[in-house]
Amino acid sequence: MLDHATILIAEDEPYIALALQWAVEDAGGTVLGPAATVSGALASLNENPAAAAILDVNLADGDITPVVERLFALGAPIVLQTATQLPPDIAARFPGLTVHIKPCVPERLVEQIDEMLRAKQIISAS
Repeated sequence: MLDHATILIAEDEPYIALALQWAVEDAGGTVLGPAATVSGALASLNENPAAAAILDVNLADGDITPVVERLFALGAPIVLQTATQLPPDIAARFPGLTVHIKPCVPERLVEQIDEMLRAKQIISAS
């Protein structure tokens, strides 16, 4: 399904991060991370490009805004998950983001990433 696409995972709950990692790998993707902090996610992006990302909105060192900014600039599809709500700043600056309220089914998040990557390929081919 993911055709070896590199997917950044940023999640500070270890069990959720592991479930996401397994879902990405089961779908044929490569995991970048998982990162438990914003700084860790940014460091991962500095070392390797990501085709897409599944991100928790609030990590141990703050909200995910800097990572969203970097991925958005790269044109990488993003799926966000949160236990609360999307911070108003992110919602205002990036109104088209896909957001799920936890608990989420990891396989469904991966399916959405796959759909977004396929749509991006179709648009690029046009």
